[in-house]
Amino acid sequence: MLLGLETQWIGPVQARDGILLTVVGVLGPGRMDEWRAGRMVRAPAILRRPSRYLDPDVPDQERALLRRGIALVGTVKSAALVQVLAHGSVPSELAAGVRRFARRAIQSSVGRWSARSASIVTAIVIGDRTGLDAEVERRLQEAGTYHVIAISGGNIAILVGLTLTLFRFAGLLGVVGLAAYGYLVGRGASVDRATLMAIVYLAGRILDLRGPPLNALAVVAAVLVVINPFAVSDPAFLLTFGATAAILAVAGRLPSNQVPRVAAGAISILIASAASEAALMPVSAMVFSRVTFAGLVLNLAAIPLMAIAQIAGMVVVPLSLLSERLAVVAGWIAFVGAEGLVVSARLVEIVPALTWRVAKPSAWVLAVYYGGLVGTWLVWSGVGSRRAHVPATRTRPGAFSAAVCLGASIWILAEPTRILRARGDGRLHVTFIDVGQGDASFVQFPQGDTLLVDAGGLSGTRRLRHWRSRGRAALAPGWSSATWDVGTNPRRRRPHWRRRLPDS
Repeated sequence: MLLGLETQWIGPVQARDGILLTVVGVLGPGRMDEWRAGRMVRAPAILRRPSRYLDPDVPDQERALLRRGIALVGTVKSAALVQVLAHGSVPSELAAGVRRFARRAIQSSVGRWSARSASIVTAIVIGDRTGLDAEVERRLQEAGTYHVIAISGGNIAILVGLTLTLFRFAGLLGVVGLAAYGYLVGRGASVDRATLMAIVYLAGRILDLRGPPLNALAVVAAVLVVINPFAVSDPAFLLTFGATAAILAVAGRLPSNQVPRVAAGAISILIASAASEAALMPVSAMVFSRVTFAGLVLNLAAIPLMAIAQIAGMVVVPLSLLSERLAVVAGWIAFVGAEGLVVSARLVEIVPALTWRVAKPSAWVLAVYYGGLVGTWLVWSGVGSRRAHVPATRTRPGAFSAAVCLGASIWILAEPTRILRARGDGRLHVTFIDVGQGDASFVQFPQGDTLLVDAGGLSGTRRLRHWRSRGRAALAPGWSSATWDVGTNPRRRRPHWRRRLPDS
């Protein structure tokens, strides 16, 4: 049955969830300044539900977008079809104007040295990641240092430190400044969490509340869960609070008299990185199907480099009003910090073993891992709090817990079940996979060889690139390569065979 539909504009409608529109065409970059947050626009768009993969244990992209308030996605064919109907409120227009000025100042001062570095500094300073190159994002993610370019706890912590350093009585001023900065960068879940943590910390200083930092962390987590109970299922929520809790758990446990003052900063960063990596390694395996150890070393450089890029990038904005020459100098300093982030991330290319693609670990492996991790911390924290010599018998439970945790982590990385499957079990297995553009088939032969049948219709290099991207997003079943792969080619009448599919 063929139905004819007629659309009609009925006026602005208030909806609880939003729509993510992609404007195509060459006119978009020239009109982006008109599309400011808070303004009301009208545009004809083709709307659809977010695409998602129907494979088992694959993250639901539609649900992830709903957590961000996005219910539908759509496409606008041209920027000329987007009409601005009304301006936003005074605060939103003012914030948009500041973001626009900051973006142009950074592009002028930092972009003179490198357009790539300018996009990184823009992301660090005002949270605008639209100019980031996909290759840069991938490299930072594999290196475990992507968190430094997303406005979150690290960026807010630097602002808190600057506020407390520059102003002796920085309580109320810091609260107002952090709230204004959170509003300026466009808010967002990670910004809200970090800003709320900082405000609770500064409010505690104002009220002279000297409780443990974990209490403030618990207050922030409780507030966010009350506002949005589904936040506990958000991977970003788990990553943020898991890393923060791990860092607070080990903070102050190392005796100060055993640490050289010159190396204290580097040792603190290394301990914090190790604690957060230990706490989040299984979470990263579950959510991203990736485990990286490069961050243990790279954070020693990434965190100071991020601080340089952020502080210098912020200085560029007011200096551009006073002196172009001084702004260029500050832009060069920000360029050095941003470029250093990208260069340091190349460590994973030199040592590929620092990053692993893994399958989603089972629930019992997670239970064993975290049981051993908690047991190790309880024994270590109890022993570390005593100054007197502790008998070896008191440390044996900690050693056993550490061994259990280490064994579980090796299980996650090595995937013994995959090794057994690779030997073959004498039976034929066929798995049908949803890849977004039809289905594909993954065949495991009785002797252990594997065959991937791609029904997407792509060929040659395009097909391999398609499978690399689809493999990262659609599934991680414990296989990173296939012995044979065959794909249909619209220009051929018979399938095209290829030996040994590269790692996805």
